[in-house]
Amino acid sequence: MKPVTCAVIDDEPIARDILHDFIAQDDRLLLQGKYKNAKEATKGMITNPAELVFLDINMPGLTGFQFLKSMANPPAVIFTTAYREHAMEGFEANAIDYLLKPIAIERFLLSVNKAWKFLRPGLPAGTELVVSKESEPFFFVKADGGLVKIFFEEILFIEALKEYIRIVTKEKSIITYHTISGIQEKLPAAKFYRIHRSYIVQITAIEIIEGFTVKIGKYELPISRNERDEFVTMVSNGKIISK
Repeated sequence: MKPVTCAVIDDEPIARDILHDFIAQDDRLLLQGKYKNAKEATKGMITNPAELVFLDINMPGLTGFQFLKSMANPPAVIFTTAYREHAMEGFEANAIDYLLKPIAIERFLLSVNKAWKFLRPGLPAGTELVVSKESEPFFFVKADGGLVKIFFEEILFIEALKEYIRIVTKEKSIITYHTISGIQEKLPAAKFYRIHRSYIVQITAIEIIEGFTVKIGKYELPISRNERDEFVTMVSNGKIISK
């Protein structure tokens, strides 16, 4: 699957960094460059062209609209701005979408889905979770007004809380808006096991399995009756020492 090449053009360093982080978490996107103004982007995109541009509207020099009109073969565009009044003009410019700052990761992913369907028609939209590429030992979740990096090895367990999940690590507990099934798909299957509809545990964090309970530090978590036998077999895997 060929990723969509993209660029970020924004005069605000924080905005560029946020979009950089969002893009890095989506396997469908490949960042070609970050630029602080239209002039810099015009030069950079000669050697590093992009199919999709996340384009700020209000910038020193050329505005986002002026930059787009200056291009002979403009790329697909997702406008980013802090001002709602530009929305109509943005759609009149045939933009794929219009993101209002501060940009939420969920809203960003919806825009990427639209871009993917436009630029890669016929291919599945892919993941909509806030996760890192599979080769990386961590993922990001939206919490506390920003993105929090969580390393797989630090997780003790994950608990479902209706529309949210609680990720308990060795140092902290993080609550974020995700489904437990959705995040399970992105966890390394060899390291994590869903012992109950509401719990996923890090296998190496388990201290005791007793009856239908798993003990991890001060926590006692239930094991589903339907999962217990398979879970114990998988976890032990020849590691039980008997007489």
